[in-house]
Amino acid sequence: MLDRNILSFPLSSPCSEENWTTGQQKILDVLQRQENRHLPVKTLCNKAGVSLHVWYNAVKDPNFATVLESQGVLVKRQWESHTHVSLASNPEDELAKDIWDMRCLKANYPKHKDPCTFKVDFTWITNPTLREQVKLYFRQRLPKWEARTFSSVLEYLKLFLIRLPQETHIGTLDRRLVEHLLPEICQLGDHAAYRSLQAAKAMLTYMATSATWIGPRPPRDLIWSEELPSQPIALPRPIPPPVLDQLDPLLNQAIDAMKQGQATPVLSPMLWDAILILRQTGMRAEDMAHLKAPDEHGRNGCLDQDPDGYWWIRLHHSVSKMNKDHRIPTKTSDGVIDAIRRQQARIERISDHFGAHYLFRNERGVLSYSAIKRALQKLASHLTYENQPYCIASHQFRHSIATDMIEQGVDIYTVKEFLGHKSIAMTERYVKVYLTSLNAKYDAYRAKKHETYASEMIGNQVQVTQIESDADGGWVDGKVGKLYLSPLPGGDGNCAHLPMHDPCPDVPHCPTCPKLRASMRHLPMWETKVKNLRLTVEALRANPLYDRARQKHEQELRHAEKVVETIQREGFWDGRIHNGKTNTN
Repeated sequence: MLDRNILSFPLSSPCSEENWTTGQQKILDVLQRQENRHLPVKTLCNKAGVSLHVWYNAVKDPNFATVLESQGVLVKRQWESHTHVSLASNPEDELAKDIWDMRCLKANYPKHKDPCTFKVDFTWITNPTLREQVKLYFRQRLPKWEARTFSSVLEYLKLFLIRLPQETHIGTLDRRLVEHLLPEICQLGDHAAYRSLQAAKAMLTYMATSATWIGPRPPRDLIWSEELPSQPIALPRPIPPPVLDQLDPLLNQAIDAMKQGQATPVLSPMLWDAILILRQTGMRAEDMAHLKAPDEHGRNGCLDQDPDGYWWIRLHHSVSKMNKDHRIPTKTSDGVIDAIRRQQARIERISDHFGAHYLFRNERGVLSYSAIKRALQKLASHLTYENQPYCIASHQFRHSIATDMIEQGVDIYTVKEFLGHKSIAMTERYVKVYLTSLNAKYDAYRAKKHETYASEMIGNQVQVTQIESDADGGWVDGKVGKLYLSPLPGGDGNCAHLPMHDPCPDVPHCPTCPKLRASMRHLPMWETKVKNLRLTVEALRANPLYDRARQKHEQELRHAEKVVETIQREGFWDGRIHNGKTNTN
């Protein structure tokens, strides 16, 4: 999303006789051109060839900040915190302003967002007629849009409206002018152009067709759907398994410190518990920040236990991003229940600022998205991936759990309900990540399907043969009876276990079971198994997201290769004798 800090320079260019840094001078050079003076900070930095980090360091220089401020640049915005803002007693007074604070107009808004998210600034629209028309459109969307939607829509509308001639307003806008603007807007890039044209099309369509619109009506179809650039759909980005393997010990160390009443490393206890909940539940950071603590009667908290004894984390529709009730299953062993109870103890003496009993509240409000982001950035120096520090985004915990569930064979509808998605299409993105290794898995399936010996064994089903040698698999003749060998359906060998005596000793993996027996006639099946496992391992090596699956298949491959080698050398495989030499992991 584009940065909300929008620059506005007057026509005159900044004069400078200071010895600016290279980054400061690049910024000033770009701002000499009038069309660059209305760009968001992120776009401006891209044009100047500097990072956002350079921009924020540059404005820390009081002399440089003074030059920008003298030219009308808003270097730093200071908004009132959520705890100091209340609903307007007269909404018309707020709507008459050219800068709206949506917290004064909407009772429900996400408290974890920064205050600037809810500021809607119309002052950049220099044509007063156009400004009032846009404000009227936003006014009529008050019942439909969420509080945070207004600033983001205006942000993208600006990229379109700022390019209109000074005297143009909705009543004079025509198709010829739109066609003239399209090439310039497309230079912004596909994402920004799509968002800008989509927002403009929605506004103009509403003004042209809505019965409630009282302003001038523009012509219909000023912007065609075919003119919107294609919008690429980003696939989920799970946390690489090597990074999780480094994070989990840090998390366990922090949990142990909290249990013993000691100081936690790197982060505060509240932040560690927040990260633990994200790690184990995959919930959105927004939903986690708005979890509820029990009220004064001990009711309506986020923890819920059903009559069967199962624990759930409950999200009320008023605080859920999807605006619906949602429950996430959890267990005591996950540590989430303990984390919630620890946080309940921390807030006992913290005032309930909003009267909503938020669990992750502090003296300034609730745990903000910025605080979570800074915490994860701080952890980056302790997490490395491909020899580089790795910074986790809070939503990646969600991607990791969902991808893991798909990888483990959980059906897509269960994953959808777990994540709280509105549609199955949202969940299907995680299947696309999983399907990257489909070719190798399908090859293995087809090879097994065409294995003639396996088909023959399945046809025989329950063939029973009596042991002729004195090797009876551990059963003594006269106690249970002679040992019988039952062919395995997959063609791996024969099972020397009597299920009526005791449970299967190695459910559900027969190849490593001590009761497995195989001979030379089973060798073709094992050789095919080795070939298929090698294909699967090679496919998984191409995708670092499947390191754990690759390690599991590599272990199976080593065992299968040992079975083939043993049968070729000794003529048979006996799990009692040979397993100890291979099953060491």
